[in-house]
Amino acid sequence: MGRQSAVADGAGDPMESTPPRPSGSVRRTSHIDIVRTGGGSLLLEGAARDLRTSNGRASVLAEATVRADLDPQHILVRLQPTPPAPAAQTLVGLLVGSGFRAAVDAALPDERATSSPLHLLLDELPIAAVISGYALLYRGAIDFQQTDAGTVKADICSGWRSDGTMMVSLRSEGRMPIPVGPIANTLESDQDPVGWHEIGPLAPGAMRRRRLVELTDGNPHAVFAMFRDTHVDGRGIETILHEYSFTSDLEPGALTFRNCRARPRVLPWVECPAAAASAGRLDGQQPESLRSLIGREFRGTSTCTHLNDLLRSLADLGALASKLVEPDAQHRTKPYRRGVM
Repeated sequence: MGRQSAVADGAGDPMESTPPRPSGSVRRTSHIDIVRTGGGSLLLEGAARDLRTSNGRASVLAEATVRADLDPQHILVRLQPTPPAPAAQTLVGLLVGSGFRAAVDAALPDERATSSPLHLLLDELPIAAVISGYALLYRGAIDFQQTDAGTVKADICSGWRSDGTMMVSLRSEGRMPIPVGPIANTLESDQDPVGWHEIGPLAPGAMRRRRLVELTDGNPHAVFAMFRDTHVDGRGIETILHEYSFTSDLEPGALTFRNCRARPRVLPWVECPAAAASAGRLDGQQPESLRSLIGREFRGTSTCTHLNDLLRSLADLGALASKLVEPDAQHRTKPYRRGVM
């Protein structure tokens, strides 16, 4: 196996913590843990929650969890969602990769139509399977000397450009540098202890993707979103591989994006941050168009596959906007306290 070198990441400015929830907001948080089990199989396990904050009061609007077991070829062999969704079992036996998201939409059209937390978690499974490969890279378990660099697909994103750090190293040295990211700080804020749903510790060798999308009422509405990918090494040290944040305005009524800005926080290669400018292409678009728009047009070295995934998640803002207004008192959701549901 070729010996790999370590390189500094392309951006090193992780968030100190996520900002406290504003009044008049709806915040969706989610995470997926990516754990390699025996024989190359994968366990993907996560949770998501929608939380409305109004007049200093936090109310849980919806929650979901998912556990997915994948075989070494990334075929889904077991799926346990909550709330229960019997139709989701039709996904068992499928490749958690290309085409899986379309299969989720076909199997669970109501979850897709309402942009539910469960739909988000199922939609997240293919990218979690892709990210799992980084755990092998960190472990030194990928033998690039057995790989013809000419067969590796280049120019799919800014970091994988054919003349970039990663592809040049693979062609010239037969190895991929190991990105060295900063140590992961906690994203939870002492000033906002319920700003995230409960997330347990991450085991050595595992990876995690955390995501947050928040919409705050106003004229215009304010959008804040972020995601972070981390890995825990054999010593139990968690470091950041990818992190982006995003802000924009969202015009009420038509829900049109304005002033879209992505900020690269932590990225693996020096070429990666250039992709942040692609977020500006969302100006003038509406949430409902994002999944098809990004899949169709956000390709090549001006983009980042992981930023694209963050931008896709903004398609759920239409559903979150419908939850901004608190229902009448007799129909109010229950207040949220950590550990009390």
